[in-house]
This record gives sequence, C-alpha cells and structure tokens, in this order.
Amino acid sequence: MQSKLKILFIDDHNGLREGMIFLLKNKNPSFEISGVSNVEEGIEILSKDKDFSLVILDLNLDGENSLEKIPAIKKANPKVSILVYTMYNSEHQVANAVRCDIQGFITKESAVEELEQAIVAISKGNTYFNNVASKVINSLLPSKNKEHNIKDEKSYLFDNYKSLSKKEKEIFIYLAKGYEIYEIVKLLGKSEKTILNQRTAIYHKMFIQDRHDLIEKAKLLGVIF
Repeated sequence: MQSKLKILFIDDHNGLREGMIFLLKNKNPSFEISGVSNVEEGIEILSKDKDFSLVILDLNLDGENSLEKIPAIKKANPKVSILVYTMYNSEHQVANAVRCDIQGFITKESAVEELEQAIVAISKGNTYFNNVASKVINSLLPSKNKEHNIKDEKSYLFDNYKSLSKKEKEIFIYLAKGYEIYEIVKLLGKSEKTILNQRTAIYHKMFIQDRHDLIEKAKLLGVIF
C-alpha cells in the first residue's frame, strides 16, 4: 500500500483552495491534503504534526507577503518543502520568491496536472519551477556575478560550481553519477537530513531544476562524461 504524502495548502481564497484540494486528491490518491487560510494556522499544525512534507503557499495572504514567514514555517517543521502557488508572475515577484528557501514555484494559471507534477517532483527531492519562474531565474544569472559574460555559459556555470563547498561538490558528483540519497548516506556516513540539506544548497547555488538538469550541467562541466 502506497504511503500518503501529507501536504498543507495555505491559501486565503477558500473556494479556490478547497477546489484544488478536491481535484488534486482525485488526481493522486496518495495525496493527503489539509487546508488553512493563513500562515499562523499552518505553523500551529506543522508544530504539532511533523509528518507533513510539503507546504503549498500563496504569495499574498490577506495583503501580506507570505515569503517573509517562510523562516517561521521552516522553524515549525525543518524538513518541510515549500511550493509557491500564486497568481503573481511579474519578474520582481518571481525573483523575490526564488531567492527564498523554496523548492518550487508555479502560477495559478497552470493546470491541475502541472501542480500535481510539481508536487511529485518536490516529494522526490527535486525542485520544480514552471516556465514563468525559469525565465526569471535565467535572467537573474548574470546579476550574480557582474564580470560574467552571458555568452560564456560554461564559464558562469563553473563559477557557480566553484562556490560549492568541498562536501557539496562530492555530493554533486554522486548525484550526477546516479546515486540515490540513501546510497550517499551510506557512502559518506552522514545523516539523511544532512545530505538532503546539502543537496538543497547545491540546487540553489547552481540553479538546478531537477536530476536531469543536474546531470546535464555535470556533463557540461566535465565532471561526468
């Protein structure tokens, strides 16, 4: 029997939230979804129930920027992943979101199938940024290093790779070679939480979307062939 994936859906539009919960449950019976209208309620639930692994978070909750409350969400449940689900798609708003500790970004114009796809990807330890967010991420790349020549993609990619710590580079190579998290845990003698945190850092520093993207970047760097 497939284990349930516990998800907390935080959105102050009750009709939209409950409608999407209904559709998602019908699309994927492995989803166990609870809904609340504000972050404070969500934090209370996450503090009491550590089995939640994903929070779907609206950007604007009663006129407040919910990104500012991500640290409090993570404090309530450090292992929980954040998927931003919002109607906002301006470059400024997307840029602010992707700079936070989130694992995914998807706009509300997306079909329920894509939202399900994003949830599944993140539950497997990957990240998921839809086309709108991906374009903004790519536009942000040159600003991370003003001396970077945007035409020299490999050079910039190498600069990002050099920003990884020694341990992060080691984990990057293992991931690129196809090792699973539990295998890396055994090889390095570290806790699963430590390896997952380091993988998240790698994905953020190198703007990696998923394992396939990681492998392609590793090939471009010459780390694997």
